[in-house]
Amino acid sequence: MLESNKITETLKKFIPQIILLVLVIFFTIMNSRFLSTKNLVSVVRQVSTSGIACLGISFLLITGELDFSMGALYAFTGVFTASIYAKTGMPIYLVMLISLVCAAIISCFTCWITIKFNVPRLIISIAMQTAINGLNVIISGNKTLYGLPDSIKWIGQGYIGPIPISTIIFITLAFVVAFVLNKTYLGRYIMAVGGNNEVARLSGINTNKIKYIASIIAAVLAGLAGLVAMSRTFCGSPSAGSSISSDIISAAVLGGVSIMGGQGKTSGLVTGVIIIGALNVGLNMMNMSSNAQDIFKGSMLVVAIIIDSLTKSGRVKSRKKKAD
Repeated sequence: MLESNKITETLKKFIPQIILLVLVIFFTIMNSRFLSTKNLVSVVRQVSTSGIACLGISFLLITGELDFSMGALYAFTGVFTASIYAKTGMPIYLVMLISLVCAAIISCFTCWITIKFNVPRLIISIAMQTAINGLNVIISGNKTLYGLPDSIKWIGQGYIGPIPISTIIFITLAFVVAFVLNKTYLGRYIMAVGGNNEVARLSGINTNKIKYIASIIAAVLAGLAGLVAMSRTFCGSPSAGSSISSDIISAAVLGGVSIMGGQGKTSGLVTGVIIIGALNVGLNMMNMSSNAQDIFKGSMLVVAIIIDSLTKSGRVKSRKKKAD
C-alpha cells in the first residue's frame, strides 16, 4: 500500500512531463517531421514570448489571483512603443522602458480595485482586458504600426549560434524566477499568501504588498514578452495578444501551477509552455482548423484544472489524516 502511494505521488509530480511525452509521441506518429530540427527550433521560437509572459502570470496564480488582462498588456507595450517612437522620435529603448512602467501601473490599478472593494481579480481583469484592448485600438488608430528602428531586431530575430536570442531571454528569466520562488523571502511569502491569505496575514506578512509586487512582476514580464514579439514581427499590433491570455494560463496550469494558489514550480511552467507550443505546431501540421484547435486546447485545460482540483483536495485530506 505504501509503495502504491509513493508511485502515485511520484506520477503526480511529473504529470506535465508525462503529458508532453504523450503529445510528442502522438504528433510524431501522425507526422514524422514533427521531431525534425527545423520544426523543434520553430516550437522553441514560438514558446519564447508566451513563456516569458507565463513566468510573469505564475506569480499572480501562485498568490491565488487569476488575471485575463495580461494578453491586453502584452499588446499594449508593442502598440505604445511603436506609436510613441513614431510620434516623438524618442530613443527606442527609453520608450520601451516607459511602456513597461505604464503596464505595471495598469496592473497595480487592477490590484488596487481588487483589494479596495474586495472583488475577485478575475472579474476585474475581464473588465480591464476590454478597457486595455480599447486603449490599444485608440493608440494605434486601429491599425498595425510600422516604422520601428533596425536596432531592436536582434531581440526577437537574432540568434547566438542556432539558438534564438528570445529563447535565451526566456531561459535566463526562468532561472531567475526559479531562484526568486525557491530561494528568497519574497518567494516564500508569495507561496504563503496563495496557500492561505488569512494565515499569512496573521503571521505578519503584508499580503496586500505581496499582491502588488506579484502584479508588477506579471505586468512587466507580459509587457516584455510583447516587446520581444514586437521586435520579431517588427510592428505594433493592437490584436497581438488576442489569444495569449488563455494560452499562458493554460500553460501554467498544465505545468502544475495551482489556480487555487500556493503551488507552482518553474520546471513545470517551462514544460507547460512547451506543451502549448507543441500543441500549436502539431495541430497545424495535422491541418486542423483553428476552431478545432481551440476545442482541443480548451479540453486539455479543463482536464488540467480537474487534475489540479483533485490533487489539491487530496493534499488537504492527507493533512487532515496526519493531524488526526
